[in-house]
Amino acid sequence: MVLRRSSTGASSLPGESSGLGTALRRVDCFGSVPQDFIEKSTSGGLLSLIMVSCLLALFSMQLSALATSSFSTEIVVDHSMDSKLTINVQIDFPRVNCDVLQLDAYDAMGSRRYDLSADALYKHPLGGPLKYMHLEHASPAKASEVREIDEKTDFQFYSNRKVTYDVVGQEMFERLVKVHQNGLLMVNFYAPWCFHCRDFAPIWEHASDLLRTDIRGRRKSRLSAGMASVDCTNNDNVVLCDKLHIQAYPTVRVYRAGSLHPSRLNETLDNMHDLSDISFEMYHGKRSAQAISDFALSLLKEIESAERDSARTHTIGHDYDGDGVHDSTVRSPGCSVNGQFKVARVPGAFYFVARAHGHSIAEIDMTHIIKHVSFGEHVPGRPTFIPRYLKRAWTLIPADMGGRFSRKNDAAFTQFNGTPQTQFEHYMQVVQRTYIPIAEKLIQIYEYTFSSNQFDIETSAADRAMFAYDDDSAGFGRLPGGPTVKFAYDLSPMQVVTRETRKVFIEWALGCCAILGGLWTCMVGFESVIRGLFSNAMKKRLGKLS
Repeated sequence: MVLRRSSTGASSLPGESSGLGTALRRVDCFGSVPQDFIEKSTSGGLLSLIMVSCLLALFSMQLSALATSSFSTEIVVDHSMDSKLTINVQIDFPRVNCDVLQLDAYDAMGSRRYDLSADALYKHPLGGPLKYMHLEHASPAKASEVREIDEKTDFQFYSNRKVTYDVVGQEMFERLVKVHQNGLLMVNFYAPWCFHCRDFAPIWEHASDLLRTDIRGRRKSRLSAGMASVDCTNNDNVVLCDKLHIQAYPTVRVYRAGSLHPSRLNETLDNMHDLSDISFEMYHGKRSAQAISDFALSLLKEIESAERDSARTHTIGHDYDGDGVHDSTVRSPGCSVNGQFKVARVPGAFYFVARAHGHSIAEIDMTHIIKHVSFGEHVPGRPTFIPRYLKRAWTLIPADMGGRFSRKNDAAFTQFNGTPQTQFEHYMQVVQRTYIPIAEKLIQIYEYTFSSNQFDIETSAADRAMFAYDDDSAGFGRLPGGPTVKFAYDLSPMQVVTRETRKVFIEWALGCCAILGGLWTCMVGFESVIRGLFSNAMKKRLGKLS
């Protein structure tokens, strides 16, 4: 068989179309060079190792980016459907008694709520023997505190008769407390300008007369039970009332056996730096002479029974009529308000104000320590129960998020000092932040800015008493006129939304291809430059470079 050369000079394999093969070879982008014409070098091998190392490092970084989430933040209009907003507080008032401290709330919709109470809002004394035992709801308005004016008292007769001890000066008060250490002493602290005190004075004298008669009829020592009065406006008593934190008139305190710590029996008030060494009970029973006298006799009977049993210990108070409600309750100076309450989700304010039904408020120093203020159910940096379905979202929130006083950190506590005439105002701008994790439930928190101001008011306690309001007065519910601590808050109409995202796989794959192609191109170009420089150097050495 004889083969003939074609006119094109190219040979064709049996069964191959000459025209199609030629066309495909012309568009071949992967032309190869025979191995015999490939020249390998040491520099090329080194560059190849460097390229592979870079490729592996970049590929591992890409894998990490594929597994790691990123965050995108945007600001949108707040369309939250929640009608209520939770406010969390923990604020200490070292110079205000719990009996007179109340919490009010106001909002831009016209809602007015006074003396807030809730299942999760409490107040308790800062010191004293029952500091951690006596915990109560923030509202002190109980059935036991209903005041009744005694119609059986001859007001004209007892208005001009003095039966109780009239205390003048600190020394006399100390002596009275000590001489009644085996019994009890009831003391009425009052101010002449207080109209509640003027109504109560004849009842108090009548009660003392009844008690003295009963003590004499039972053949007991006259020092087993006594009643005294202290005019806190008397120059000799001003310091005494200030040391004893008398903040409302009339205030009836009970000093029973054991009121003074045994180590303090021979000391004076000047040496008693710790006021918790003088424990007392606040009487808040009925304002009738017979009820007060019966209460004193019942308490005396309890004291004598405890002495016989050698168990002179304090309880949280005394219930003389057996109705299940204490007519006196152990108290100590200072008050801490802790818990949460709900308000309408609109701009508003909440006030800590000194107020007590049936009393005139004295000059009160509203100095306070802010330990915690936050908004919302969940607060970063504070121990709280987090449902399982929010665990993932909770891990996305920074621990320092939430506001200036939302973190559980003693260093963040701030004390605002003032005088009995100081008004405190705090302003907070609240912004909602929403965190949306991948395939999980979202979580919402609130962050706020905080600014403060304080100034002195001009009216005195006596002047304010002229406009005092009580349960039956039409003015009960207006904004408080005395020193208060105001927290005003404004809700932003915008919210910050933070979304957790991950890279789409197709984007990741395209990124890997781009890295591979770009790295290959850079290394080939770099190798060509190195090879050219090396070739020129060799030619120059051999004298072939003109």
